Amino acid sequence: MNLKWLLVRRITLVALACFAAGSLIAVYRTSSLAYRQNADLAQSVAQQLDLQLLRIATALDLPKRFPDWDLVTSYALQPGQCVQLLRPDASVLKSSCTGFDSVSNPTPRWFVDAFTFLIGGEVLASRPVSYRGTQQGAVVASFNPLAIATETWRTIAPLFGFSAMLVAMLCLVTYFVIDRALRPTEEILKGLNRLARGDLSARLPPFRLTEIDRISEVFNSLAGDLEIASSDRTELARLLVDAQERERRHIARELHDEIAQKLSALSALAACIRIAAQSDAKELEGEARELEHMASSLMIALRKTLTYLRPQEIDDLGLLPSLQGLVAGHNKDAGGRTRYTIEARGDVEELNSETRAHVYRIIQEALNNAAKHARAHHVNVTLNQHSNAGGKKVELAITDDGIGPSADVEHPQYAGSGLIGMRERVLALSGSLNAGPLTDGGFRLRIEFPAHQQEGAV
Repeated sequence: MNLKWLLVRRITLVALACFAAGSLIAVYRTSSLAYRQNADLAQSVAQQLDLQLLRIATALDLPKRFPDWDLVTSYALQPGQCVQLLRPDASVLKSSCTGFDSVSNPTPRWFVDAFTFLIGGEVLASRPVSYRGTQQGAVVASFNPLAIATETWRTIAPLFGFSAMLVAMLCLVTYFVIDRALRPTEEILKGLNRLARGDLSARLPPFRLTEIDRISEVFNSLAGDLEIASSDRTELARLLVDAQERERRHIARELHDEIAQKLSALSALAACIRIAAQSDAKELEGEARELEHMASSLMIALRKTLTYLRPQEIDDLGLLPSLQGLVAGHNKDAGGRTRYTIEARGDVEELNSETRAHVYRIIQEALNNAAKHARAHHVNVTLNQHSNAGGKKVELAITDDGIGPSADVEHPQYAGSGLIGMRERVLALSGSLNAGPLTDGGFRLRIEFPAHQQEGAV
């Protein structure tokens, strides 16, 4: 939930709770006042009746005039109030009540029911009437609950409209006040979102509030530290991976210049021995042929090793012909089960040697994994160099129509050390890597990096 609406809702609930508490206080005060009025009335009537019994006992009054209810009716009863004289057996001897106006200001039924529930029924007070230790009855004064509820409603009803208007104004004012107070949080969220997307140059402006300004200072400090650490990490990754490629290139050259030449000479010498043995030493012809076969096998193995270490055609022919040869090799190995294609746009040959090697290795790893795991009918490689506001960029995408990943399981094609190696090379290229399933099935690996890379130090 939005923080502003959450705070407004809670403030509204507090206002409504205060209004409810005020209403309960009004109910309590009204019921307390009714009880006191009943108690005073019952006490006064009981005293008058006790005095009449005393006059009867002293022959100042006649017993048949008891109770003299005319004296009781002279009391001013409140609307809805009743006073009764009960015999000792609780039967009613005398009773007097007044009505109340429930038409001019009708009370909602729900309020009457709630009021009756809160006060627990009738509000009444009782006082005994006795003479010389003998109880002659009891005076009971009571209020009709509807009368008290009506009186309470007359007090509370005008406040309902005023309270509703007050709560609405309070919500409106609170929303704008909170919106203004929390406006800096929008800047903070924007900065966090930029940071989450990898934009380590994101910075927050200073704020007037001390606490939020402190957040801005800490955010900017952390973003600066992350930017420096990321830059150092990128540079270190570039140096390490470039050094690895240079070392591979050096080893490949050494193997090609030394071992390959000697194996070629060994193969030629074995062929000469075999030819000579055919006429001079028949018994050595088989050994010579075996030696020639071993030399040829070693040459084939060496060529595979050299291709793994550093494809010679990258330097001799260029990146694009090397990739076309890589794709052709996969098509040959697939035997028609999977079709591999490559599309290239822009001048990708202007990239330096280390960058070309990284691109080749990334595509090589992706195609190997697709061949092993994707079970695709078609795997397409697109390599595009384009220009935008940030300069020249290289965009690389490997897309397959294979099994694709499930919603909660990482695609096996890009799991494990293969993806780690790709990420290291992309980091060395100062680029970004995104891998994910396609809506219509399959999977796509997308990489983007700056086209102009500095040559690594030898």
